[in-house]
Amino acid sequence: MNFNPVPTQTAYTRFIPKKYTSGDENYPKKFMEKLQSTPLMVLNVPIEYGGEGLGINGGTSKILRVLQKLGAYDLSVGRIYEGHINALSLINQFGTEAQKRDYFSQAKNGTFFGIWNSEIPAEALQINKTKEGYTLKGAKIFCSGANHILRPIVTADGEDGKLMLVLNLDEYGLTEDYAYWKPMGMSASVSCRFDFSEITITEDQILGKPSAYFANPEFVGGAIRFAAVQLGGARAAFQATLDHLVEYKRTDDVLQLTRIGKIKVLMETGNLWLKKAGKAFDKREKFPEECMDIANSFRILTREICEKTLALCEMSVGLQGLLKPHPLERIHRDLSVYLKQPAPDHTLLNIGKRQIELFQNGK
Repeated sequence: MNFNPVPTQTAYTRFIPKKYTSGDENYPKKFMEKLQSTPLMVLNVPIEYGGEGLGINGGTSKILRVLQKLGAYDLSVGRIYEGHINALSLINQFGTEAQKRDYFSQAKNGTFFGIWNSEIPAEALQINKTKEGYTLKGAKIFCSGANHILRPIVTADGEDGKLMLVLNLDEYGLTEDYAYWKPMGMSASVSCRFDFSEITITEDQILGKPSAYFANPEFVGGAIRFAAVQLGGARAAFQATLDHLVEYKRTDDVLQLTRIGKIKVLMETGNLWLKKAGKAFDKREKFPEECMDIANSFRILTREICEKTLALCEMSVGLQGLLKPHPLERIHRDLSVYLKQPAPDHTLLNIGKRQIELFQNGK
């Protein structure tokens, strides 16, 4: 079969192994340490700060290819790295000159960043001004990467709205709480809960103005990053299925070939939309509404592609693919969990509203 379900090698994806990891479900320490010495740490950092400059004035599709390839290797790695890219993008968008110089230099030297926004309403993170600076109260959940992310950006409720704060996690000695993180998949993302109560920060750790985190089109448009990782997971499932069919000499079976054909169409559809989403994000300043509409559509379509792919792979491999240590078993669990992103119905609602708007305007 000529179709390769793994994205082709590029200057940046050469650092990423081709097949889904068969390692344990702990934090992927070895690979993340390897990543720290590669250009991927500053992929979307402006060239003038020592980065690769992708996604600044073009090149978003290349970032999405890297995210896709990481998802094809390990969805937990892709999740953590996507948070790193997201955080650097926010620093570039809202950081002061001093913050950019400092944080981009840290990233170039191997420091991982992240973005932790999820919380339980009853313990929502708050920031309070004191004589000495600022004090935090509350917690965050789904803190992917846990204590390995030394510079996470967290959102906290302030007097004038929600603020972004860059925390120095290596200074706090926080305990990773996994009582709220017992998933069937994505365990290696170590998405724990952290209680940040009584931590003090300084003015220069505040990133941007109140509500800056939700600024569009970047907030909605940024969904294309996790969608790219998810597409990588679907490719990994396809790879595991092809490997299985070749090993068991079932590649001449008509029904199997039909399923393979269906998955190939799904993969190519995902590729086309990935390119489309990348191009739209590059033009986000000029066409913000179009960027958000395409991002929403790409996100919804990606979920459908992944769910259909998993179902077809499951039928092709059978029960064996849902039993350890078959590679498909872990991919299936990880992708099923990672696909559960918030507000899919609301996203579809926005797509529908946008279509009605365009129709009424004769477009």
